[in-house]
Amino acid sequence: MRIFNPYKSKEAKTVNIIISFVILLPMFLPLFYQERAEEKVEVIATPIYVRVFHKGEPVKDLKKEDFEIYENGIKKEIKGFEIISRKISSPQEGLKEDRGKRLFILIFDIFDYRGEVEEGIDYFFQKIYKKGDSILMVVENKLLYIGEGKNVSEIAYNLKEVLKKYKKISSHSFTKAFMDISFEANKLLLELQTGIRDTKEKEINTFLENYKRIWDAYRKQYLVPDLAFYRNILNRIKTMKCEKWAIIFQERKLFPKLKNYGRVELEIRNFIDNAMADPSLQLIARTLQTKLYELQRSFDITYFPWESLQSIFMQENITLHLLLLKYPKDITDQDFELAEVSQDYEGCLKDISFSTGGSTIFSNKISESLKEVEEKEDCFYLLWFTPSKDLKGERRIDVKVKKEGLKVFYSKQISERGKPQITISDFKARNKLIEFTVVNFERTQMEGRLKGTVEVKVVLFDENSNVVFSEGKVIEALKEKLHISLKLDALKNGKYFAIIEVLDKISGSVDVVSKEIEF
Repeated sequence: MRIFNPYKSKEAKTVNIIISFVILLPMFLPLFYQERAEEKVEVIATPIYVRVFHKGEPVKDLKKEDFEIYENGIKKEIKGFEIISRKISSPQEGLKEDRGKRLFILIFDIFDYRGEVEEGIDYFFQKIYKKGDSILMVVENKLLYIGEGKNVSEIAYNLKEVLKKYKKISSHSFTKAFMDISFEANKLLLELQTGIRDTKEKEINTFLENYKRIWDAYRKQYLVPDLAFYRNILNRIKTMKCEKWAIIFQERKLFPKLKNYGRVELEIRNFIDNAMADPSLQLIARTLQTKLYELQRSFDITYFPWESLQSIFMQENITLHLLLLKYPKDITDQDFELAEVSQDYEGCLKDISFSTGGSTIFSNKISESLKEVEEKEDCFYLLWFTPSKDLKGERRIDVKVKKEGLKVFYSKQISERGKPQITISDFKARNKLIEFTVVNFERTQMEGRLKGTVEVKVVLFDENSNVVFSEGKVIEALKEKLHISLKLDALKNGKYFAIIEVLDKISGSVDVVSKEIEF
């Protein structure tokens, strides 16, 4: 579970998880897996999606003979060729996919839920989303919502409620952590002004370590994409034959950094400078100086596996639109200021958006940004070739264009057919009992028996965003269907926000249910 929470809740209670197994009736298929299990499809040709740019503009006049495809260095015949131009505002029919239906992956990389975000969501459902479309919502490397509801207004309401409640929990945890580090800063300041040398050194060291720990947790939650998670998303949508779009609502990353020449920063530097003047303390001074330098430098550099993430979007021909937002708040503190961090992260997202035919827009007027997204043209070439059947090991695809000065983007990997992903179904919450069924996990031969291994995590938050229940367990599944029951008699009557996450330990696939419940 990837919820930012450096401090364990004292309110967490433990209850027993009751496991029972249900004999499998007809195999339950996940939401996006539409093909019958008994059907066998032989892949004759494989599509490669290619986008070509010249000086930042798409090139639209290339012909089949301008392209060459290579598989592990061996030239392949191009079996099919199409030029496709599409916009979100005008779903297309025909071609080799049902372009009348669309999948939208909405990625909210924001600190909290506020008015302009809600206005943007309303605009999306009023102007862009159409009956028959599918939707996934991703927040902080977590699949929080799969569009479900009787009608568009219900789907929109459910999505907003899940996002609102989750962000309340997430931002509450971070705010608490920062309040704690601010408290530690005041303690440190008092110690540096009144304490003795030995305690000053210890307090500075403790403060810098705690500060770095909170920053690392923030960076992991907000700045480092989980590639395994996005590959699971890719596997989930492989069987969907439709247009695929992604929109990232991306807030510029700000973090409370020590103010230059603020009280705490000046006192730490004064201690280091004084210690440097004493030969017996120079090692201590250098150690503290190095920790302070590494902390400050870490704000500017974050490893971002952009090429791997780019490949994931390209394999399924997902056009990614990037909406950059500025966080509208500031903090009032003598020792800290909200400052931009990890600007390379934003640059990498811009590169991915450009290479997938999307747009990058910097504005807090999200509705107006979405209007631009609607009319942005994505032009690409669809090439078909027959891959070698007997090729073993890694399969690398190269596409060459016989013209100079062009930038060419495509996936160097072939998108394989996806398998059904682990799925939570039949979720019920009543009479202080939570029940759900887990299906579509893989099983292998272990100790002479066919077994699956499923990790189940359940977390409940009260209306104040406090954790009131947290339980996780790894279960050996002997049957194809796993039924989970949790009796929660220790909880008071009221409303709770539940996050249920299941992980198939064999395949690595994940499913999540997040919703408000009431006892």
